[in-house]
Amino acid sequence: MKFWKFWQRAGVGEVKTYRWDDAHARSYRLNEMTGEAARTTYLLALLWDDPKQPGQCPQIATIGYKGWWEDELLWRLYEHIRRYMEEGGPPIQPGESLRRSGTGALPQFPAQVIAAAGGPALSEDAVHRLASVRE
Repeated sequence: MKFWKFWQRAGVGEVKTYRWDDAHARSYRLNEMTGEAARTTYLLALLWDDPKQPGQCPQIATIGYKGWWEDELLWRLYEHIRRYMEEGGPPIQPGESLRRSGTGALPQFPAQVIAAAGGPALSEDAVHRLASVRE
């Protein structure tokens, strides 16, 4: 019962691969109650149908971040990903940089996840070179 052991990391599940052509994008609107006020939050997710059970989506991957007040920036992110996947667009937008954690470190992933993703991530210099490319 890992639920009761919240101080233990659950780890990363197995890497699964799905066809981009089968993905469906959806924006979810959530009303969150905080300690001081209520706010509207948006999540953007990619969903894949279960071929054995049409209409069921057992695989959902949220992308981006939680958007507040509107979901326009989330759909911009989706459009960037779509152009990369379907039209051979740039992997990152000009001016982008790697996002750091709250401690200032880059995210770390287990070796099996890095291997399944095709190898180590780009260096910061490589990201800056990609981000400064103009078409």
